[in-house]
Amino acid sequence: MTLARSTDRLESARLVLRRVEPDDLPFFTRIHALPEVAQYLWTRPRSPEETAAWLHGTLASYERHTRGHLAVVRKEDGALIGRCGLTELVVESAALEHGIRKGWFGREGAPAGVALTYEYELGYTFDPAVWGQGFASEAARCVRDYARDVLLLSYAISVIDPENARSRRVAERSGARTAGQMEVIGITWDRYLWPLATGSEARY
Repeated sequence: MTLARSTDRLESARLVLRRVEPDDLPFFTRIHALPEVAQYLWTRPRSPEETAAWLHGTLASYERHTRGHLAVVRKEDGALIGRCGLTELVVESAALEHGIRKGWFGREGAPAGVALTYEYELGYTFDPAVWGQGFASEAARCVRDYARDVLLLSYAISVIDPENARSRRVAERSGARTAGQMEVIGITWDRYLWPLATGSEARY
């Protein structure tokens, strides 16, 4: 992986990961509404208004946290093919009675008076037209390496629908492994751990 001078732009062998831009809205509106993609999104099928709100929230996250999902562009032809990046996940410190913790995207979603911890969720969504070509794995590894080498995170997580076999394969082939489950927006998801540090610094 190559890190460009500005850390909001990452490069791998076939891909450029850059900040999402307002002109990307038509692409994301289209893929967020596709049934084969939407069945695994947090909000399921997204309306144009919901995708616009997501895009504006992503732009705002760059200003607040200097990170967020990046648009994934294929070097060969400059085509926008998906998104991949890190999102802050707010997680309750104590598990529920059945051993599953609750999580929320953003501090504003968490209830008051609950002890919280913060984790970074590595997520990815791609146009079905490019599925099966290794782009999601390549982008995920690019973000993984950035999280380890630049952000110096000891670990990241992915929260994946148990039925999403493709997404699970991407995580597993890139070095992540299952680490229980987590409840987000009232739905139980598989939790995958990306250990980034080595030896005694690794967190599990």
